[in-house]
Amino acid sequence: MMTANDTYFDRLGAALRAGGMPEAEVTATVADLTAYVTDGAVAEGGAADPAEEFGAPEEFAARLTGGAPVEEPSGGAETWKWTTDIYNDRRLLNQYGDQGWEVERIDRVGRYVCRRDPSAALRWEYRREPANNAKERAARTAGLAPDAWEPCGHWAFYMYFKRPKAASAGPAAELDTLVPVPGERVVFGKRLSRMLLLLGLSVLALAVLYVCGYGNFVAEHPWVLAVMAAAGLVGGVAGWRGVKRDVTRNVEE
Repeated sequence: MMTANDTYFDRLGAALRAGGMPEAEVTATVADLTAYVTDGAVAEGGAADPAEEFGAPEEFAARLTGGAPVEEPSGGAETWKWTTDIYNDRRLLNQYGDQGWEVERIDRVGRYVCRRDPSAALRWEYRREPANNAKERAARTAGLAPDAWEPCGHWAFYMYFKRPKAASAGPAAELDTLVPVPGERVVFGKRLSRMLLLLGLSVLALAVLYVCGYGNFVAEHPWVLAVMAAAGLVGGVAGWRGVKRDVTRNVEE
């Protein structure tokens, strides 16, 4: 027999699919949120209502897939896509938010998809929160909603929230003049630039060794290749964990 909760999550799944979320992620999201509600019911000794926890399923799905539906921009609205690294993202988001840029979503390659309507421009402010899965994203969203924060996208193990700056600054947040659309599309800081330079030099060194005949030596000694692969794997895992730690600690340049 289907319960009210089953109906809610069926509607949520349908809305997530309509919002463009991949089927595998829809399945995982619904499963995590169902477990979240069930765990809460067990802990509190009563039946949990997902509508009270998350709101209407269609509205909640819109937030999870990149923000609540927005009004269609006017014909003169400006659009801009750009990206940066985790050591500069919050600073730049708030800098550009002060110029009236609203992040609508983060696309599949990690770019912030922004728009600004010159006829009704507002200042925006942003924050980033760690969130490893759909359950944590839902908890973050519910916890920040009372302060007018709404999600505007997620990437890897963190998500971004936005709100009009008027929520914190009042009339002082009004935007009277607009600066031109920024020319930047990719803005990397010194930390990431050094990492990319080191990676490039490592690849170049391997290419030089191969040209100099080192490839034949590796072919004759397979254990060397195994050591190199293991070192690369360890380095990759260490780098991933380091980035995740920096996100959690809010490390900035």
